[in-house]
Amino acid sequence: MELRQAMAAAKKANLAKSDFLSSMSHELRTPLGAILGFAQLIESGVPQPTPSQKRSVDQILKAGWYLLDLINEVLDLSLIESGKLSLSPEPVSLADVMLECQTMIEPQAQGRGIRVSFPRLETPYFVKADRTRVKQVLINLLSNAIKYNKEGGTVVVTCVVGTPGRVRIGVEDTGEGLSPADIAQLFQPFNRLGREATAEEGTGIGLVVCKRLVDLMGGVIGVESTVGRGSVFWIELNLTTRPQPSDIASTAWRTSWSRVPPRRGCTRCSMSRTTRPI
Repeated sequence: MELRQAMAAAKKANLAKSDFLSSMSHELRTPLGAILGFAQLIESGVPQPTPSQKRSVDQILKAGWYLLDLINEVLDLSLIESGKLSLSPEPVSLADVMLECQTMIEPQAQGRGIRVSFPRLETPYFVKADRTRVKQVLINLLSNAIKYNKEGGTVVVTCVVGTPGRVRIGVEDTGEGLSPADIAQLFQPFNRLGREATAEEGTGIGLVVCKRLVDLMGGVIGVESTVGRGSVFWIELNLTTRPQPSDIASTAWRTSWSRVPPRRGCTRCSMSRTTRPI
């Protein structure tokens, strides 16, 4: 009896925490959106800002976008934990999603001198999933593969059918790799595996959100890594049949508005309003 009461109290406290984080995230995004908006107006205004002013505006924008990413990741996590995150499962073309991810990730890869290779899919694979969330997961894995890669390294994306009825998408990098101890802590919230003191920005939430999203879509996420050689992060999703023309017409409106141009240098904000709003 006491154990059940303790578990019920813990569940209630966890839901209260998730509701608080969700509410706080919404409240923070409104003033932050205004700050970013005014900073962008100053950046593109006439007359042009002086070099000193430009440096200050760049710092505001960099810090603002980073904080917005943090807020959105916390919001995603809190919605998932409270069971309030809604998904829209539909047949999703992996070829289309990968093409969009390639376009979105190119600026980050070019800025770091990383070569990213995507597969040519001879067979049109369709998975039963939420299109926006599949993109969110892949962009996170690709962004991490670029961020934690070595200078002049490579990222190779693969797509193969292994387990019957499932397709595996892998993202392989040539970074430092992860030890078994690091892998054991990989999907813990706010755990950056000792990289807090490095120059690389991060929150330690992205992979946790990815795992929860993949789980909700009926998939699996995993990693294989060798220290000194790199890592392969992969997800497996359930295959489905190609949608009929009537199905495509009925769902087109849900995806067309989500393909908005990303902010400069951003690999994540071209998601729909549920993931990267301001």
